[in-house]
Amino acid sequence: MAAGPAESIVIAGRRFACNADDDVTVQLPGYTNETKMHGDGGAHVSKSRKPGKISGLNVVIDHENDDLEFLQEHADRHDYLDISLTLCDGRVYAGSMQITGDSTAEGTKEGFAPVELEGPTLEAQG
Repeated sequence: MAAGPAESIVIAGRRFACNADDDVTVQLPGYTNETKMHGDGGAHVSKSRKPGKISGLNVVIDHENDDLEFLQEHADRHDYLDISLTLCDGRVYAGSMQITGDSTAEGTKEGFAPVELEGPTLEAQG
């Protein structure tokens, strides 16, 4: 097993290189569980659905390619986007997600924009 940063992410067909210093978080969709106690000392589990999520990711912004505008245009859409995240060890996660948070805020000194995605599907490929 190798750990390390994300290599790249494809959002709606456009590939973005990732910052090699990022510690990206990948959360698979499913359930979160909470134990609810009963007055008589018994208990039961309450399940809530959670979306898939990718966070802690910064992508290179190419002004000649209008990358920042591309991200904003897709954040403005109402549908989910096809995404594919490739990690440095070759592992690929793909799913249907939408851009969330301030993903269209480029840091001009370093040339990266943070990208956070959430959606109903995200799963390992292969």
